[in-house]
Amino acid sequence: MSKQKKHERHKELDRRRKRRKERLKERVRQAIAAAKKA
Repeated sequence: MSKQKKHERHKELDRRRKRRKERLKERVRQAIAAAKKA
């Protein structure tokens, strides 16, 4: 039971980490675009 819960939590953390990475990538892309415009 607890093992299953732990696994679910791990999946959730992984998903959150992935989302954060995507957001960072997006921010970097925007920064590069801004630098090119400037």
